[in-house]
Amino acid sequence: MSSPPIATFTLLEAAVAVPPAFLLTIAVAVSAAGLALLMQPKHRALRVGGTIIGLAGLAMLFVEVLKRATVTGEEAGLPPVFPVIFGFLALAGAVRMITHPRPVFAALYFVLVVVAIAGMFLLLGAEFMAFAMVIVYAGAILITYMFVLMLAQQSPVAGIGEPVYDRMPREALSAIAVGFVILATLSEAYFSPTAQRFRNDSLTGSIVSGTQQAWARLGEMPKLLLQTARMVKPDVATVVEFDSKSATVTAKMTNGSTERFTLDEKMIPDNGRQVGVELVSKFPAGLEIAGVVLLMALFGAVILARKQIELGEDERRALAGMRRFTVDGEAGGASGDSRADASLIASDNGGSAR
Repeated sequence: MSSPPIATFTLLEAAVAVPPAFLLTIAVAVSAAGLALLMQPKHRALRVGGTIIGLAGLAMLFVEVLKRATVTGEEAGLPPVFPVIFGFLALAGAVRMITHPRPVFAALYFVLVVVAIAGMFLLLGAEFMAFAMVIVYAGAILITYMFVLMLAQQSPVAGIGEPVYDRMPREALSAIAVGFVILATLSEAYFSPTAQRFRNDSLTGSIVSGTQQAWARLGEMPKLLLQTARMVKPDVATVVEFDSKSATVTAKMTNGSTERFTLDEKMIPDNGRQVGVELVSKFPAGLEIAGVVLLMALFGAVILARKQIELGEDERRALAGMRRFTVDGEAGGASGDSRADASLIASDNGGSAR
């Protein structure tokens, strides 16, 4: 009697013995053709046709991905719905980002792409990468982009249309062709039998080594190790020894005895803690340089804001007839007209007071 197949939700394990990704290449080609038609802003009929062709190619792509990601068996669960949803949002946002005529809306679609990719990172358990993408791309880079856009883009003049580079995309077909070649090559290389055998052989070793590295990082955090040990034995006083290879803890109990016990795999530190340990222990120089750069940016903002405040205070004090902070002739000093106006206002104030 044969044992039932074991279900798994991992794409690497599900795509075993899959033929070369010829259908994936066709789906990518159809999607590229639809995108090429969408990049023609003057022809509405072509854009409608490109939308239909692009949706057809996208549907073919998702069908092929679901075939490779869904497993069968008695213990098989639901197909990976959330990765498909986030992938669809990312692709749709990317298409609208490069085809929308207004840069502001293109920037908003860029935010949608970043959030969708961050959601996929969350599904993979990479919380640090997800929040870093949202903070860096959807925060700093997008704000900088919008600021430059508002300063550089001029309003259209009556009778004069927008320049050619704002109306027609440059090298659109070349970019689409390069993207098609890259995606087709990656699909063929990823789903080829040789690549699948290589992944299946290296998957077990990578999981074991990753687990051992996670236990080793737990050993580098004594307080967290003590808290984890107390989750198993609440009466642990101190941790005497920790073997990261077998996840075995030698602890001294509150009654003076010594016990050895093994931690469960669910007690492995999460990715956020492991990334923090890696940054502090292995990359301290880069962390310090990033802090210095941010500190210098803060100093520059304070200096620029302080200069504006000082100039405003000098003008107000001059108009009130009070002594200026800066000496005449220095940078920021008031001109002759300003001094005359200030003295006139001061004399008027003095006469009215009398």
